[in-house]
Amino acid sequence: MTEEPLHAVIIGGGITGLSAAYYLQRRLTDKGLAPKVALLESEPRLGGKIKTTLRDGFLMEQGPDSFVATKKAAYQLVQDLGLENDLVRNHTGQAYIVQDRRLYPIPAGTMMGIPVRLWPLLKSPLLSPSGKMRVVRDLFSYGLETGGDRSVGDFLRKRLGNHIVDRLIEPLLSGIYAGDINHYSLQALFPQIHQLSQNRRSLIRAMGHSYGHVKPTRAGEARGQFLTFKMGLQSLTARIEERLRSCVIMKGSPVTTVRKQGRHYHLDLDDGRSLETHSIILAVPGSAAADLFPDARDAISPVLLTPPTSVANVVLAFPQGITGISLSGTGFVVPRGSGHVITACTWSHLKWPHAVPRGAALLRCYIGGQSDAQLVDESDATIAEAVMADLRQIVGLRETPSFYQVTRWKHAMPQYSVGHLDRLEKTRKAMAAEFPGVFLAGASYGGVGLPDCIREGEQAAHDLVDHLEQRNLLDSREEINVD
Repeated sequence: MTEEPLHAVIIGGGITGLSAAYYLQRRLTDKGLAPKVALLESEPRLGGKIKTTLRDGFLMEQGPDSFVATKKAAYQLVQDLGLENDLVRNHTGQAYIVQDRRLYPIPAGTMMGIPVRLWPLLKSPLLSPSGKMRVVRDLFSYGLETGGDRSVGDFLRKRLGNHIVDRLIEPLLSGIYAGDINHYSLQALFPQIHQLSQNRRSLIRAMGHSYGHVKPTRAGEARGQFLTFKMGLQSLTARIEERLRSCVIMKGSPVTTVRKQGRHYHLDLDDGRSLETHSIILAVPGSAAADLFPDARDAISPVLLTPPTSVANVVLAFPQGITGISLSGTGFVVPRGSGHVITACTWSHLKWPHAVPRGAALLRCYIGGQSDAQLVDESDATIAEAVMADLRQIVGLRETPSFYQVTRWKHAMPQYSVGHLDRLEKTRKAMAAEFPGVFLAGASYGGVGLPDCIREGEQAAHDLVDHLEQRNLLDSREEINVD
């Protein structure tokens, strides 16, 4: 490498690190500079949890399968990369929830199980009469919330009762975040709901006022809220990598240690090489950041109060389709304590018809999380058989898949416990004071979905350039030479 310190090193080549590298390169180039930036990834490929595979005509995602269309950061990046014409919107349909080994429709007029319109919930057989009456009591609630953080479970149980939380809300949220809603931070995960709770006495009225103006559509007219690409999400990471022409990408290059040396930072790589840089973006899980940067462990550790959980997804392919599942829709979620190993199942051939051969079926099931993480460590065959046993009980599956694919994500789902945002603010302030020019970004801190990770990466890139400008470290126009 060049003897003069690099402008920046980005550690981690997942979607956060890739987004940071892309926006950092663009901003430095816009200033007329030749970016001296290196992106280091320990694995031999970029993309992190985004990994698309194609087999026998089945397009399968081993990590996330889409992103929320309404979150601006992801769609803006897609536009910046010129990929809008490759987007595919999901097909919509009824989603279900398991009760007593049967599937019940999730009531219309709910958001994450929280009522926006009350009448569909009152007609649903999911709740008992007493459970419905407890929900209705929220309409006459007069107790305003305090300004502090609290758990999602505690907040919703107080507002709507235990029955709807246990039967409807918890399965939906735990299926997304793979943890315990009684520990989730309301401020961190649902800031809009937290804000609504401060301003209006009834949560249902507040949700209805904010979201209930959207009229229900007739069957077949609903517009999907999720986007992916015709050839899978890996299209996004591949395009970013293609556009990083002014950034040195070093795959299969694990960093062993990061240390502060004067006004610079010194990085040791496991192959014996080393780098010097003015600034760093740590786009890796929080625990990995603390291990790589031992001097900063005391600053980083407070934000990692609750360990991340482990999950796995299991994809089952049926080239001839399936006859055992008579319902149409998008899939189902499963409450904790139901006796099933599946936490959720997506009928991918109905949600994403472009991803399967004509007449075929593709089921994508999820296991693990805080309540059943040990199953993730079992063999592929054991996991697949447990999943198929559940499907036989729940939906009457009769066919055997032609193949299955198990993907484990160990310690990969961050858990934002109560007080997360306060701890995060203290961590960022401590890093800025003790290690100026080092920025934390990614799912461990500001959001687990793709749009949030992209936003985290972009913000880190902007903060880093501001740091370099304030310290007059953007004079050099030299290119990087890799030995």
